Amino acid sequence: MVSSRFAMPEFLLEVGCEELPASFVEKAYTDLAASLSKELEGLGLKNSEPVAMGTPRRLIVSFPDLKARQEDSTKDQRGPSLQAAFGADGTPTGALLGFCKSQGVSPEDLRKDEQYVWVTKHIPGRETSEVLAEILPKIILGLNFEKSMRWGSSKVRFARPIRWVLAALGGQLVSFEVEDLPSGLTSRGHRFYAPQPFEAKTFNELITKLRASFVEPDVEMRRDSILVETKSVAEGEPEITEDLLDENAFLCEWPTAIRGTFPESFLELPEPVLVTAMAKHERMFPVRDKLGKLTNAFVFVRNSGEDETVRRGCEWVLGARFNDARFFFEQDQKLRPNDFLEKTKDILFQAQLGTMRQRADRLSSLCAEIASTAGASSDEMDLAELAGRFAKFDLSTGLVSELSSLQGVIGAEYLRMSRGNEVVASAIGRQYSVPSSPLQTGEDRIAGFLIIADQLDKLAGYLGLGLEPTGSSDPYGLRKAVTTLIRVAENWVGELPSYVTLLNLAFEEYSGQGFDLDQEKASASLKSIFEGRYIALFDQYPNDVINAAMLSNDLRALMSPQSVVFRLNLISDLKQSGNFVQTASRPINIVSAAQKKGIQWANPLDVDGSKLDSVEGAMLLKRLEAPFEMANLKEHLLSLADPINAFFDNTMVLAEDEGLRFQRLGLANAAAKQLLLAGDFTKLEG
Repeated sequence: MVSSRFAMPEFLLEVGCEELPASFVEKAYTDLAASLSKELEGLGLKNSEPVAMGTPRRLIVSFPDLKARQEDSTKDQRGPSLQAAFGADGTPTGALLGFCKSQGVSPEDLRKDEQYVWVTKHIPGRETSEVLAEILPKIILGLNFEKSMRWGSSKVRFARPIRWVLAALGGQLVSFEVEDLPSGLTSRGHRFYAPQPFEAKTFNELITKLRASFVEPDVEMRRDSILVETKSVAEGEPEITEDLLDENAFLCEWPTAIRGTFPESFLELPEPVLVTAMAKHERMFPVRDKLGKLTNAFVFVRNSGEDETVRRGCEWVLGARFNDARFFFEQDQKLRPNDFLEKTKDILFQAQLGTMRQRADRLSSLCAEIASTAGASSDEMDLAELAGRFAKFDLSTGLVSELSSLQGVIGAEYLRMSRGNEVVASAIGRQYSVPSSPLQTGEDRIAGFLIIADQLDKLAGYLGLGLEPTGSSDPYGLRKAVTTLIRVAENWVGELPSYVTLLNLAFEEYSGQGFDLDQEKASASLKSIFEGRYIALFDQYPNDVINAAMLSNDLRALMSPQSVVFRLNLISDLKQSGNFVQTASRPINIVSAAQKKGIQWANPLDVDGSKLDSVEGAMLLKRLEAPFEMANLKEHLLSLADPINAFFDNTMVLAEDEGLRFQRLGLANAAAKQLLLAGDFTKLEG
């Protein structure tokens, strides 16, 4: 055990388990490091930032140095009141003696203030190893995963069974148990290449021995290795996406790239079918020639096995999938898009929301109405209507039933093959994507209308039935739907109507088909979801700025992402402008207080400067009535600071005279309305 007060021992933790899903690994070791860091800082032991890394079989966290023990401290503990502590003759009561006993002190050790007795306790610091042994089991088992499991007779829940825990402080074992599994100083190498356990007491020793045991613990090193090897063996240009590269990096501990081929006859299938089968279903990198044409080659990243054996297996699996795809593709060619659309009447969208055919009718009308509300031309409205009608027809195709991730993509391909409109086909192919660049062309706009309609129809339906997300559970992807709506609005070129307006259109479509939904409950749920999504998506801003920009009390403003983004930038800037926040809060606060008391005020347009009986009020009114552009809102609001302060400093707003109060509150409300264009300044901190 490290006992020197001045030693700064290294701490090493490795949690070994069965293979985690690729999408779990990075979040798990990042969360583990963050939880440990926060806990150690709170306990006064943190002295360095953690290093975290992991593979499918292990989560590693190391602190280069921690304090060897906690500092001694003192704590003031309040006891009974003076009245309860002493009798009339000044002798200690039972309550006081009981307090002394619980604190391990005598009455002579106490001190008094005007109301209570107090004791100052000396709290000796604890050894770091002792503290770690206490907190580590809770932190490890406190990790959250999308899905967890139990194993054997254990009641522990974790993403996969835990097989070993290595914990060392200053090279010495930190002894504890995770359920019945004791911690140790041993780790394990690659499951097949070097399964023998080995001892490691420091971070560098662990990393060195892992690499000698065919485990690369650093994901960046695994990524680089996959990238270099894939390009080396491809004999062409491998199609490497960040998502597929990451997935492979988190699937392997010792990645090795191998090249395989499939019969050229499969190249007759639509390219998206081939690429999706390789990349999404088999995690293979497709290979193109120098002209960008898809070849009959692929690169697969293996974690174990012999190259030739793995290659033959990959080629067989891919060939079988392509054979199935070709069968369904050939069967699909016997029908036209209209035929598939009609078949969607046999596919249920949701038991209480009708069939996919009914949904097609809703989307068709809703797309056109959204286009109209957004100021689209009649031609764009017609294209939007077509995109909505045929958006989901491919759900009844054999190919999508075989490869569900091809939804939308196959619809677009089949529409093109039937000589359908290219703009409509493009929109259908993009309907499941989240825009990340400006939607500025006519083709972009049609895709945007369809994406909006799809998400609003889903939100209106599920939330109208009361099926809102709870905790971490969101089985219908409603948070993702709101995220998509926010991203569409962010990238929309021009002004987009509030989603409140467009959501009402979605409810009208359901109503027209005879579905009875709770619109009020759905709106309340949407308010909560939008608030949560803004906080998650715009975490580069402080929480108080986000809360101020959302204007949560105004649902129309809250569900207008373009306006929220505008306010985020503006109020974040204005927050830095000296005392302006305090000034801007004055009219907002007084109007809010008056509203709670039920006090009436004049409409901003009806405020009469001659009835204010306030020179400063008349000057403020004149400034508020001056025209301004939203592009110059910051300058306009800053120009209101002096008139607002002058008015409030020299005028009794809540005057006893009802007429004066009516006019002056109306003026304060007019100022508040203009200030709220930037956000609610009363929500800002500091």
